[in-house]
Amino acid sequence: MLILGTNTDVVYSQTISAPQSNAMGTSSKERGLIKEVLGPDLTLEIEENHSKLIRTGRPMIRASIVDPTIVEITQFDTMNFEIIGLKTGFTDLTLWFGEPDKSTDVEILRYRVRVAASTDVEEQRQLAYKELEEMINELFPNSSIELILVANKLLVRGQARDSEEATNIMSLVRRRGFNQGNNVNNFNSAQAPQASAIGNNRNAGASNASNIINMLRVPGEQQVLLKVRIAELSRSALRELGMDFSIKKDNLSISSGLGNSGNLVAILDGGEVSLMLRALSSNAYSKILAEPNLVTLSGRTASFISGGQFAVPTAVGIGGVQAATTFFQGFGTQLQFTPTVLDKDRIRLRVAPTFSSINSGNTVNGIPGLNTRSVSTTVDMREGQWLAVAGLIEGQQQGSKVRVPGIGDVPIGGMLFGKSSVKRDETELLILVSPQLVHPLDAESIPSILPGMDVLEPDNHDFFVKNQIESINAVDFRSTVQPNVHARMRRDAHNAKMGTRYRAAQDYYICSDHGFAE
Repeated sequence: MLILGTNTDVVYSQTISAPQSNAMGTSSKERGLIKEVLGPDLTLEIEENHSKLIRTGRPMIRASIVDPTIVEITQFDTMNFEIIGLKTGFTDLTLWFGEPDKSTDVEILRYRVRVAASTDVEEQRQLAYKELEEMINELFPNSSIELILVANKLLVRGQARDSEEATNIMSLVRRRGFNQGNNVNNFNSAQAPQASAIGNNRNAGASNASNIINMLRVPGEQQVLLKVRIAELSRSALRELGMDFSIKKDNLSISSGLGNSGNLVAILDGGEVSLMLRALSSNAYSKILAEPNLVTLSGRTASFISGGQFAVPTAVGIGGVQAATTFFQGFGTQLQFTPTVLDKDRIRLRVAPTFSSINSGNTVNGIPGLNTRSVSTTVDMREGQWLAVAGLIEGQQQGSKVRVPGIGDVPIGGMLFGKSSVKRDETELLILVSPQLVHPLDAESIPSILPGMDVLEPDNHDFFVKNQIESINAVDFRSTVQPNVHARMRRDAHNAKMGTRYRAAQDYYICSDHGFAE
């Protein structure tokens, strides 16, 4: 590996980790091909979006910039040129001096150019955002906002009255902040249009949506508990009338099967005449009540499902290239809601409850259908108020009549040679919704008795003698280890010296406030 380095006047070289056989050949080749290696002679500093006019003592015939996005050179003549700082950073600038027609008398000067951030532009940006901050605080007197510029990031810090006002403030910052970043950087754009454009883009970067950090805080509780009550009542009524008969005499056979089946059967003359009368009247009802409760933060969507799922196979692909996949369809009580706390106890609520049940009569290829009731709405409510989504009433009525033409239209013949049925279904759905602002429970507020904690296993006497499946003594029997414990206690009780072990065995299964003692 060959490393070359220079200072202002000295050129040096060093060979590292080169094979011994090639070291002398490499050095000779370098001396024959490389005359000198020049590094930066001086350091030149310039501020971003500013320029320096340089007057030379000899004509400048050539200039080279390593990174033209950092600095730019505008040459007016051979003795005057201007160097412009475009953005912060470091680059190298090389200048050649001499007469254009004399290539032998040429001098080279190299600069390490450092472009620093412009203090004027930073101050203008600070002033611009300060004006924006004062304007926002004037427009929203119930909020306190502070805009802090850190590098190319804009921090929006403070306290907003409610979520809606915080949203309006952030929208104003994103819109007005972009214009502020563009307007603070109009430095001599006629002389340096490219530099002005680059500088504007950089300063506007602090106002882009991705560079604005929202640190606004909304006081008060931001957790919302949604109480939902879903009630459904279904009623159905069915009436059917029909008769089937069969007559067989020697060479005569007459039968009617429109009624399909009967609930009253009569057989006369040894089975040669049979009558089946179908006259039914049925009524049914079903009541469903669901009360799900959900908690979420303001502006976040929460969902809830209480029910079940069934598999739905699906074929994926075309023609011979197919694959089977399966997804699970949910049914039961489903709820989605998005609360937004607007002002203290005023809440904007978007709620979408859905209630579905399996409909076996709508089965396709073994997959059942669903009866679904759903609603979606957005309202503004106060904490504790109730929203009632009512009027979801559905009524269905069906009637059918099957008869033999002619004789089936006769009043009495219609019963003998026909079948009639009338069915009516009524369904009413009511949904009640109430939002409440809540906060987490304190440690002392946690209930000591949870559902199922008082359901304990009965001992042998309660189970075998009293036929109890739950303990009536409020003591957990623990049949998985109880036989071994009894054997140990009986063995220790007969040994007077082991009385302490007997007491230890008793203490082992004492139930304390924190569970079973160890």
